[in-house]
Amino acid sequence: MMNEFTELKVFEYLEFQQKEAAEGKRHRSDYAVIKRLLERYSELEPHINLMYQTLTIPQVNRFIGLVIDAVAFGNENQVEDVRTAPKELKAVNDKIAKLAFELSDMLDKRTQLHERTSFTSNTHYDLFELIEDAGQSNHMFEGYFKKSLRKMVGPYEQRYYPSISQIVTQLGIDAQNTLIETSSELDLILTKSERPSNADQIRAILEATQFSQNNDGDNCYFRLPDDFELSNQAIATFVNVAFDISFDKLADDIQVRNAKRKYKQLCEEN
Repeated sequence: MMNEFTELKVFEYLEFQQKEAAEGKRHRSDYAVIKRLLERYSELEPHINLMYQTLTIPQVNRFIGLVIDAVAFGNENQVEDVRTAPKELKAVNDKIAKLAFELSDMLDKRTQLHERTSFTSNTHYDLFELIEDAGQSNHMFEGYFKKSLRKMVGPYEQRYYPSISQIVTQLGIDAQNTLIETSSELDLILTKSERPSNADQIRAILEATQFSQNNDGDNCYFRLPDDFELSNQAIATFVNVAFDISFDKLADDIQVRNAKRKYKQLCEEN
């Protein structure tokens, strides 16, 4: 980790990060967040000074860095994207299932026409010829696997393998029986909340802290301690500043307390 991470106090650390963002070394959206944290640093300073009583400089800077990252996950538009993603994914899988079953029926019908009439359409019947044609643009397949595949298939007739129609049907069954999951605990929590609110941003800050405790490793010098916990007032201040909450919608201690209770409940459930 760079020296500025371990030695600079928060204000200087933010100035350095702003420079990095301006030079394109951070995500483009980070610049506005860092600029806001600097401009409103006086609101954060009392809480940061309290953090220095229990955390090292690297740990405080780690928290600030995670707050910057959390804004991306708590952005109102992105939160709405997270909420709609599972529904959209389910709709896509439902459509894939429907189309797969329809395609399988059409493939069977085409096969029947080939078999009971004198006409053929010179289309794929051999599964492995289909795979070979599909792999033409994959130089790894062409160079390393195609010959081995053909040798493996050679001694056996088509009846030993599933038909193209059966494979397409299985795609439909797979899409129909899908179980939608997420690797992000925060995204899971957002999908369970009923409507956009400051609670989304509060949870993003809570998740940022949890991320360090879960992922930075026990021996990592900037890992946030397991017993580290910001006051409700401090969390509200970080939320209001980092997310630029309008004056009429400011997060307060009560909202933080309720969001923390809900966050803990959802974490225990999952």
